[in-house]
Amino acid sequence: MLACLPSYCLCCLLLLPRGQLCPPACTCIDYHTVDCMDRGLGSLPGAFPFDVRKLLAAHNHIGALPADFFVYYGDLVYLDLRNNCLAALEAGTFASSARLVFLDLSYNALTQLGVGTFGSAQKLLKLSLSHNNLSEVDEAAFEGLESLQVLELQQNRLRSLAVGALDALPALRTLRLDGNPWLCDCDFAKLFFWMEENAGKLQQGIREIHCSLEDRRIYLHELSEISFSECKFSLTVLDLLIIFFSGVAVSIAAIFSSFFLASTVHCFQKCAPSKDDDDEDEDED
Repeated sequence: MLACLPSYCLCCLLLLPRGQLCPPACTCIDYHTVDCMDRGLGSLPGAFPFDVRKLLAAHNHIGALPADFFVYYGDLVYLDLRNNCLAALEAGTFASSARLVFLDLSYNALTQLGVGTFGSAQKLLKLSLSHNNLSEVDEAAFEGLESLQVLELQQNRLRSLAVGALDALPALRTLRLDGNPWLCDCDFAKLFFWMEENAGKLQQGIREIHCSLEDRRIYLHELSEISFSECKFSLTVLDLLIIFFSGVAVSIAAIFSSFFLASTVHCFQKCAPSKDDDDEDEDED
């Protein structure tokens, strides 16, 4: 009888209503969806069903996302953490988020994004970071997000943004950059040119974006390439290589030209009659 007790308990657990397998403060809408929205939570509940795929935890007071969260819940496809109190994302938090497709971190208190913040979320299609306090985004912050199609960065505190951060997103289709206090300086110039070339990706258009110059607000449609004519852009590695090999090619061409010219002059001097020969001819006459 005692030997059968563990199996009996397991059967009882399997027969429990689905809601009783959920965290007490949440509701399981279906087998893979957990709803913890607007429950006054200060942190994420300690345990979810391991096969949870959609987690709704918006409108709470959650201050941190555990660094090992995706180690346990690697099947997550949809994560909604809007309107919480997230101030930072620990390095490696998204290292096991290979199946994540939708991530909403808008209306939080994030201030910066470091190198490879979103780890291995290679299937991520939409990332919302709007309405935070972002003032610094590393050039490699979005590294690895090869499938990302929608990026929302509006309503933050960004004064500049490295173009390399956007170039790392080959599938990007929609971008929101409006509502940031951009500065009309030379650091912003490259981003301005990028936005002009990729205007079709800006959901609100370039007319909704402005930058500041000496307390004056300037809308981007009022600017042109001439506006940044005094900026001296730093050269990339490719630029340096082109300059180097161009210099080598010019030097080689100059050497060959000099050699050819010298050979021609020498040949001409050798073949032309000398002055002494001309004098002898005149004496014989």
